[in-house]
Amino acid sequence: MRKRTQVLSRSKGRSGKGRPQIRGKPKATQSDTGLAERIVTLFKDGILVTDLELNIVEINQAFTRVTGYTRDEALGKTPRILSSGRHGRDFYCQMWDDLNEKGHWQGIIWNRRKNGEIYPECLSIETIADTRGEPTHYLGIFSDISHQEAIKNQVHHMAYYDNLTGLPNRELFSDRLELSISQAIRERLMVALFFLDLDHFKDINDSLGHTIGDQLLSAVARRLTDTLRESDTIARFGGDEFTVILSRISDKRQVENVAKKVIATFKKPFRIDNHDIYISTSTGICLFPEHGDNCENMIRHADTAMYQAKDKGKNCYAFYTSEMGELHNNRVYLRDELRRALSEQAVSLLFQPQIDLLDNHINVIEVMPHWQHHDMGVIPPIKFIPIAEESGLIHELGSWTLDTACNQLAAWRHKFDIDLRIALKIPGILLSTGKFDTQIQRALSLYNLPKSSLELEITGSVLIEKMQEAHKSLSRISQLGVRLTIDDFGAGFTSLNYIKRYSIDKIKINRSYICDIKSSECDRLLVRTIINMGHNLSLRVIAEGIESAEQLECLEEFGCDLAQGSYISNPLNGLELEKLLARQPPGQTPLIRMGSKETDSIYKI
Repeated sequence: MRKRTQVLSRSKGRSGKGRPQIRGKPKATQSDTGLAERIVTLFKDGILVTDLELNIVEINQAFTRVTGYTRDEALGKTPRILSSGRHGRDFYCQMWDDLNEKGHWQGIIWNRRKNGEIYPECLSIETIADTRGEPTHYLGIFSDISHQEAIKNQVHHMAYYDNLTGLPNRELFSDRLELSISQAIRERLMVALFFLDLDHFKDINDSLGHTIGDQLLSAVARRLTDTLRESDTIARFGGDEFTVILSRISDKRQVENVAKKVIATFKKPFRIDNHDIYISTSTGICLFPEHGDNCENMIRHADTAMYQAKDKGKNCYAFYTSEMGELHNNRVYLRDELRRALSEQAVSLLFQPQIDLLDNHINVIEVMPHWQHHDMGVIPPIKFIPIAEESGLIHELGSWTLDTACNQLAAWRHKFDIDLRIALKIPGILLSTGKFDTQIQRALSLYNLPKSSLELEITGSVLIEKMQEAHKSLSRISQLGVRLTIDDFGAGFTSLNYIKRYSIDKIKINRSYICDIKSSECDRLLVRTIINMGHNLSLRVIAEGIESAEQLECLEEFGCDLAQGSYISNPLNGLELEKLLARQPPGQTPLIRMGSKETDSIYKI
């Protein structure tokens, strides 16, 4: 506490000049008073002076600028006009204790402007005394630090909240999960962790663009927030993955009810930029303490259960089980092994002939990737293709398959002088990138192949799904002159409108109808109907999965054009197929010699 006021003056030396020295208080001149007033006026921090009864007796312009109160409005009032109500009695008691004992106080206080806005300020209060050391006034100097508080809040928000959706991010989610587990241990309750992954979100990103994708993620966040309790934590885990923490759960049925509510909330389309976007979610659920006893285990197990929900057909939820853990570990192992196999070129191609039933010649050879694992043996495409799609390896696998198959086709056409074609099954995800048609053009040009030498087999589901970029890609491929086949025709729903739109050349009957074609009258009728419909639309019809002479005879009777299956020829490696190609006169396609007693009406290598 300052007992007396001191000022600076100059002490003259021999030269008449001197250094500033501290002296007792001289008489204030009119000039000194004017200077002091100007200094107070120009001072950027707010200043208020009160008497010992806390009545305001003076303020400066900065006080008015910060608080909104003019001099006339403030004088005679007490600082209570600035009270925000945020501080309790203990806060002010501590302030006065410091003032009485030390003569000053400094700290952060929340005050209220005249317009009602609450703001933080850094406040310093000094006790002013007269020459005898007796207190006469209190001097308050404060600075508005609301901008600093805003910066601090912004930094906090950036550190703990997702910038796109405004939801808690992974770090804040982990803190809240740990807190929920601690509470559950104390109260002997449960915690449920949901791991949500949006189904086919990448297709939306690829077809409609990342801007629409980001808007969709924000809309999903809002809908989840509106659906769940305020006490539940919803976080964006990353990409198109969301997590939900349900705290203080006493019954598993509560969790199931919430899971059903989450699934149901996606039934209504999301309206984004004039697009009605339908999307679903696959949800994995892990319970504490039943399925995991810490954050790391719960996250891993909920993620595992989410993949099980996807395997069940998506748009559903699944609770974690110990059996899932083993399946998930196998999936992760296969994914890593597939990545290694592609980098080490340990994947090869197999070729399965398709024959024309009019002359028994090979028209087309279907190409399929073949993976011979060093420990697990042959891993069929039906097992590793889905893993490639989920992990993003499908693009590398698809490009490699296209390039290698075209290279091999060009070599055989040149060596044997035959008009041979290849057929590739194309997952919809390859088309949705909008780049596959460019890759096709490059491969055909690089190996000097005619456009008609390549056939692409696509499923009917690819045609009806709302993937704008995939449809554009198909249109460009069709305009190139590449032949298109609808695979698995008869399974699910295929719009006949797309047959016309994309100049489809062939339809391939789903193999499930071929299996029982001899024993099931319904299957016989379906197959005959598909063949007749195809011919009426000027399409060629191929049947796959033929395993017996009886099935083949039935298809010939119905007028099917092409056939494929293990009865005709198993998938062959390159050397085996080359032997077959070498067994026919130059310039002619190979002949499958039907009706041979030695081969039981089948040619096999």
